[in-house]
Amino acid sequence: MTMQQERYDEVERLMRESLAQVEKDMSEQDRTGVAEYIDFGEYGVAYELLIYVLDKQRIAHPASLTVAGKMMGMSS
Repeated sequence: MTMQQERYDEVERLMRESLAQVEKDMSEQDRTGVAEYIDFGEYGVAYELLIYVLDKQRIAHPASLTVAGKMMGMSS
């Protein structure tokens, strides 16, 4: 496994962990949307959508989401 692949795997793990921590507070449509982007490796889009939903509902960002964002060069 390459260093790049390990990084993607870690970002995916962090994104899934973040979604799992807040999914009970999200609509099924939002939850499904974020999960589908993660499934297709669109981590940046999943990140932006999750941030948008959490901010709209005034839900705190999980620490794992912040770490994933930093790994992708994004910030929450």
